[in-house]
Formats: sequence, structure tokens, C-alpha cells
Amino acid sequence: MKFWLFLFFCFYSLAGNAVVKRHDIPPEDYVLNKIPAYLIDMPHEGHGVLINSQWVVTVAHTIFYDYIGKKLIVGSKGYEIESVHIHPDYTQPHKGLLKGDLAPLMSFFKSRSDIALIKLTSRGNDVEPINMYAGSSEKGKTITVYGRGATGNGLTGEDPDTKSLRVMNQFQNIVESAEGNWLVFKFDEPANALPLEGMHGSGDSGGAAVIFQQGVPYLIGLSSWQLGHGDIASFQGGLYGTTAYQVRVSNYQGWISSVLGR
Repeated sequence: MKFWLFLFFCFYSLAGNAVVKRHDIPPEDYVLNKIPAYLIDMPHEGHGVLINSQWVVTVAHTIFYDYIGKKLIVGSKGYEIESVHIHPDYTQPHKGLLKGDLAPLMSFFKSRSDIALIKLTSRGNDVEPINMYAGSSEKGKTITVYGRGATGNGLTGEDPDTKSLRVMNQFQNIVESAEGNWLVFKFDEPANALPLEGMHGSGDSGGAAVIFQQGVPYLIGLSSWQLGHGDIASFQGGLYGTTAYQVRVSNYQGWISSVLGR
């Protein structure tokens, strides 16, 4: 039992996000005092993003059980979940992938579509949804990413004991590649880093990555997983040099439109 609990926590360190920070910047500099209203907390853990007055997008691995009838807080009100739509190319890893060499699990993560849509029973009119980025030139853009999971720094990695604090943080990074399903960035050491350089880790999957154009935010990605090497038993999330993968929202415009149009 303890072994499978260990695998569970390893898996959600790999597939998740939090705000792991530069070690040489005061942690409070990353704290977000005014939380964008389009950021939605999921029923169990993780985040979604309001993209329509009645629809929330998230990563599929935040759907831990049947959420129909559960409530999401949008602005100051609670709205029941009417339906959940998981991308047909999303699958759960089998137990054999959650032990030993990480390479097969990493290939599995990369091959699937980690995205889901949630429909609310009624429209929320007190919160403005975020627009989705519809272009295909994400590479080189600076993204701002939000999350309230475990935190830590690039020298020591994330600290699971901070996960329960649920403090909303933000960090920035630069998209290094944008291909197919994924946006990719790396957590650079201070010499090559942005002032609020950071990395997602455990406890806050589905956190929004946004870009700003003329001051207007656009949803460009959803935090999904970290690239790990070696044995899963020795994995430490959030270290400098770690590569992160985010769901590339622009790649799913057709699927999103087809679901919203039902």
C-alpha cells in the first residue's frame, strides 16, 4: 500500500503544476494578490479556465472521478457541473509505467491529449471569460503561469509540505518550442532567467498560461507535466534545468469548437 501511495505522489509530481521559484528572488515576489476571475479551482485539486460563460477548460488528468453535480466557484457564485468532455485521445497510464525507468512514462505523456471541457448548468454573467490564443507562433513568447500548489526553488525542487498552503503564485517563462499538442519551456538558472522565472510542479494541474497583447490576456497553455529522467523513485520535480510541457490550446481549437457547439 505504501509503495502505491509513493507512486501516486510521484505521478502527480510529474503530471501537475505549482510555482517553483528562483532561489535568489524573495518568494513573496511571486505571490499573486489579485487573482484573475477566469481562474477556476477544480473540485478535488488543480485548476480550470473560464473560456465561455458556461464552459471551463482544464487538463484531463484533473478529472479524478465523476464531477457531474459538483460545484465550481465562478466569481462569487457556485455553478453545478452539467457535463464533462474528455478528449478522445486521453488515456490513463497503466501501473507498469509508474515504476522503474521514466522514459516509457514520458513517451506516454507526450503521445496523449491531456485536455477536457466542463459545461456548467447555467451561464455565469459576473465574470469575463478569457480569450484563447488562436495563432500558431507561440515559440519565443513570454508566458505568465498561475498556480497554487506546492512551492519550492530551483536548487532544492518543490516541497510537497507546502501544497496544503494553497497560495496563488505566478511565474514567467519563455516558450522554447510549440509543436503538435505541446508548448515546451525550461527552468533556467538565474544567470539566464527572467526576473520571475519559474516552473510548474505538483498540485495545480490545469493552471493557465497566458500572454498579454495590448494588455489583454489570452490563454495559450495549460500546465500538464514535467520531463523526468532515470528512475521514478529518485525523481525530484522543479529543479533548474527541468523541461515542462503545457497543453497547446491553439492545437485544440477545432475540438473545443466542436464540443461547445453541441
